[in-house]
Amino acid sequence: MEKKIGRRALLLWRVRLCLCALPCPFLVALFFPGAKIWSAALTVLWVSVFLGLFLLYYPIKYQRLGYRVHGGSLAVHCGVFYNRLKAIDLGNVQHVSSVAGPLQRLLGLASVYVAGAGGVIVLPCLEAANARALCERLLEGERGERR
Repeated sequence: MEKKIGRRALLLWRVRLCLCALPCPFLVALFFPGAKIWSAALTVLWVSVFLGLFLLYYPIKYQRLGYRVHGGSLAVHCGVFYNRLKAIDLGNVQHVSSVAGPLQRLLGLASVYVAGAGGVIVLPCLEAANARALCERLLEGERGERR
């Protein structure tokens, strides 16, 4: 059964977007004080990008992001414009870590990084307890595969 990430992930992504968009009107006013056409065009541009990310991109990303640990492997389904499946056998896992930034800690979230022979798989914004449980399960599965 595929597991989904928590609803607070969408909130975190939107808060980050708002924090990044906050300086945009000030920068437009600072660099284009007398150019009304340029300032209007840039304002329309950044507002359009903001609304596209806020209302379309992040909700689609939230709906499509899921993961499953089954049959000795971890599979992550993601992608907004196209579907992507990333998978790694537990026997190939070399490193597992759970990381939480300040906003993630505030919302009780954490990201899980799984490094293996073929690359790194990132599971962003899991509930902190689920992230710890997944790390433990992946480490137990890794030990079991190597015996």
